[in-house]
Amino acid sequence: MSSPHSRSVGAVIFVVAYTTFLATFNETFLNVALTPMMQDLSVGSGTIGWVTTAYMLAAAIMVPVTGFLYRSVPTHRLLMTALTLLLAGAVLGAVAPSFAVVLVSRIVQALGTGMIVPIGMNLTLAVSPREKLGTNMGVVSAMTTLGPAFGPIIAGTILQFGTWHTLFVAFAVLIALAWIVAFVCVGDEAELTHPRLDAASTTLISLALIGILYGISTVFTGSALLAVACLGAGLVALVGFVIRQRYAPEPLIDLRPLGNRGFALGLCVIFASLMIVFSMNILLPMFMQSALGFSAFNAALTLLPACILSCILAPLAGSLFDRYGLRFSLPLALAVVVGFTFALSMLGEGAGSWQIMACYAPVIAGTAFTMGPAQTFALASLERPLFPHGTTIISTAFQVAGCIGSSLFMGILSGVQAGRVAGGESMAAATAAGFHAAALVAAGIAVVALVLAFRLARIERLQLRDRADGVREAAAEPVAEPAVAAAAQESGVLVD
Repeated sequence: MSSPHSRSVGAVIFVVAYTTFLATFNETFLNVALTPMMQDLSVGSGTIGWVTTAYMLAAAIMVPVTGFLYRSVPTHRLLMTALTLLLAGAVLGAVAPSFAVVLVSRIVQALGTGMIVPIGMNLTLAVSPREKLGTNMGVVSAMTTLGPAFGPIIAGTILQFGTWHTLFVAFAVLIALAWIVAFVCVGDEAELTHPRLDAASTTLISLALIGILYGISTVFTGSALLAVACLGAGLVALVGFVIRQRYAPEPLIDLRPLGNRGFALGLCVIFASLMIVFSMNILLPMFMQSALGFSAFNAALTLLPACILSCILAPLAGSLFDRYGLRFSLPLALAVVVGFTFALSMLGEGAGSWQIMACYAPVIAGTAFTMGPAQTFALASLERPLFPHGTTIISTAFQVAGCIGSSLFMGILSGVQAGRVAGGESMAAATAAGFHAAALVAAGIAVVALVLAFRLARIERLQLRDRADGVREAAAEPVAEPAVAAAAQESGVLVD
């Protein structure tokens, strides 16, 4: 039986960070095992791809539904249900004798993953003091970057000593530990309003996400006509969903946060950053193994220092945001991402491990300084009643950005690779050329994020000026001194 409220803020943030890491880690940890799974389960590459595609689709659909569940089910019970789904899927995968069972196990896990991230964001907002919000959100946001980054690294290490079944066993152990800690430490924090679930909205958003994500996932590898048809159908369903939210008595997702410029721009920066992170987590291992001849284990070791650096820097990014805001750190961080993503694109067949480390580490560090502050600023721009809807929108963006980023950049690499091989180049040279093209596109997306960061910085400066003007006006009124002091503390402006 859980207590009415959580035991401590620190314990809740630890649970949220740990479970968020595991949920996002789960999105990529099977990537390095797809080839041995194809051999063991006697399926082709087109079939095995559904292990990833079905997972991301199920997780994306579950995110907006969780926004409704968070306001309808006690927090403790909802979090334990999500962790139970992750655990059940891992156990099923560990004993899976066929592809069909593996696919079911991944879908069950995806339902839990789709719940974990929005629950974690809402819990962080609910328990964090204002002066620690940036730091806590920075830690949690870092997990959404580190999870996918560490997935291939840890999985590649485990595969040196076991089979792909061992990956499911290891994940089950990690989730079991999270289940125990969450059961003890997390109580009921959400204020329940018991809204009604709008069936039409749920159906429309499910069709929209399935159509859009499946279309993007298959446009480079399957039938172009089918992909375009799915994209078109998904966009039509998305328009229907948006219209439905305007007129439904109790919308599934309140889209008003998108009308806030600070939130909308912050969401775009987050989306672009996630696309780059997901793309590098897939492109770099393939580049190192196919073009440079690295083993899976050596490729994992090459990526490891950047992930460790990100772990160290993410809390610092949140702390700097609490103290100084994002107007300086965010543009600088994205400028670093732009420069070193471009540097990655220049690497050729003679690149060594240290060169890759030197270019990749700043990219991951830059995204660590981007994700937390951008997410915190976006949510802090909203009124408190819109927090659950804002977190639902951002959590959905995580899944969509991952799918779009992975599909887009892998499609570019595969297309260039196929063209070069057909022209008589070696597979190594063709893969290097494909990586070069994909990384250049990633650098271009980072440039767009950099431009948006300058606009966010301008919005923050205007907000600070408005708050300072409000404090001065309050100080001029004949009100009690404690009220003036409270207003000054809220705005971060000192009043003599």
